[in-house]
Amino acid sequence: MEQFLTSTIRRYYELELPRGHGARRHSHKRWPLLIALHGYEGDMTSMMGVARRIAHGKMIVIALQGPNQFLIGNDPLKHQRIGYGWGTTWKMDDSIEMHHADLRALIDLAVRRYHAARTQFFLLAFSQACAYNYRFVFTHPRAIRGAIGVCGGVPGDWESNPAYRPARTNVLHIAATRDKWYSRERNLEFRRKLGQRAASLDFRFYNSTHKFPRTSIPHIRNWIERHL
Repeated sequence: MEQFLTSTIRRYYELELPRGHGARRHSHKRWPLLIALHGYEGDMTSMMGVARRIAHGKMIVIALQGPNQFLIGNDPLKHQRIGYGWGTTWKMDDSIEMHHADLRALIDLAVRRYHAARTQFFLLAFSQACAYNYRFVFTHPRAIRGAIGVCGGVPGDWESNPAYRPARTNVLHIAATRDKWYSRERNLEFRRKLGQRAASLDFRFYNSTHKFPRTSIPHIRNWIERHL
């Protein structure tokens, strides 16, 4: 008979504070927040490298590491890199619940400890994390100012989950023209669906494989600045 218990685990993240944070002249200033989530097999350090370039010293940046760790590679005799993920199809509701709780905890922490502005929360996701972030955005339609998804998709239960509602969130979605996981047809379907519920949608294709196109960084930065 299957049972379960609950336990507390440490959730690791990297943090970068904006230039001037903590200075006396900015003692009452509230700062925009960017929470960045890596893709499958990624980690917080790699995602922070991208997020801090986007923030350009003007935002609080938090890069959260996925809760599920695993070895990458099949040869046990070789040095194997550790990758991280956000969940699988087994007990997926548990993974979604943890993701939502993590975001709520990071937002609360950023407001209390790092002086984040409550009306200026932004989410950034690559690959697997996109669907998780979109679940959060459209389940909590007033929580997030803007969401950026890169080389990812919408939740598989987009049509059937009654929790998803139109949101006040502006969405920027970056798709790759040579993505082996998401064809042009699938991406166009994602564009149609996101347009149904986002406050505004900027959907762009970049000439890239399934990786974060660095050429998109200036546009992402400008897009965030327009929506502050």
